[in-house]
Amino acid sequence: MFVPGTPASLAVWNAALEPQGLTIDGGVLEGTGLEHAPEAMWVPQDGEFGKAFSFGTVSDDVVAKLEAAPGALVLLWPVDLREGTEHIVTAVECLRDAGAIAVRFEQSKAGWEIEKWLELMTSVNWSKLHNAAVVLLGGADSVQSCGMHLFSLPDVVVPIETDTKAANELAQTFNVYQIAESPALRSGHTFRPDEETPRRVIERWPDTSYPSDHPCHNPYGVWRFGPAGGTARDVGNLDLTFIPSLAAILMASEEKKGAPLTEKEALAIRDAAAVMAMEPRDAQKLERSRGYADLNPDFVWEQWQLLRDA
Repeated sequence: MFVPGTPASLAVWNAALEPQGLTIDGGVLEGTGLEHAPEAMWVPQDGEFGKAFSFGTVSDDVVAKLEAAPGALVLLWPVDLREGTEHIVTAVECLRDAGAIAVRFEQSKAGWEIEKWLELMTSVNWSKLHNAAVVLLGGADSVQSCGMHLFSLPDVVVPIETDTKAANELAQTFNVYQIAESPALRSGHTFRPDEETPRRVIERWPDTSYPSDHPCHNPYGVWRFGPAGGTARDVGNLDLTFIPSLAAILMASEEKKGAPLTEKEALAIRDAAAVMAMEPRDAQKLERSRGYADLNPDFVWEQWQLLRDA
């Protein structure tokens, strides 16, 4: 999280946080009410603070304050946003009282004036939590979300078939469903927001919108929505999970070979790799412990090419 504020140095931040039982020591924010201690550092104003929040979510007055801010804290929280919300909010309330002006999630670039951020993050409405952290990006042919990896979940790509508004609404509805229910979805399943809307088949693909080392890159991939009226595939009751992951096996094989794998080689490696039949919920837990989504074996060659390029 990127948190610009009025304190002009780390020492000034600490002086303002001390009465609230918090301190930044050794590059870590520690103290009362923090279950997880995030990495923390202070960065000076670079002339871009106002620009970083100038996307319509904060007022011109707040942008002016951000432009005048001497610096900002950068905090790295090692938790799923749903699991850590209470403790993150507690810390941000202390930061607000110490001089914080606004908060931005670097994984999506979603930024808000601090009071509005706290309002969204403390709401019992899942849509508001989604709005606090996730943005929807419109392209010529589709709408894609950015930031769902804050919840250890894939983003979504929805084709624009009638208008952008409809695609935005479908993308947001699907994301809120993921956040609220954390369903064990699999490629070949279908989704519809209501009984009147035709179903669409969803397929998981690697996220290629950003380089793998970019904060906006989603290691859990994206759900690609098919056209309206799709029919679900029979994917069985168990998830065939590669251990180690198919992506790791292919990467190690290519490094050993010292040259790119051919399609024939990649398919042969997939067919010979060890798999474990797991309950979908257990497979989801394993994925989150790994921190990334594996390749879909049905599209292993196409997805491997995307992963290599990334």
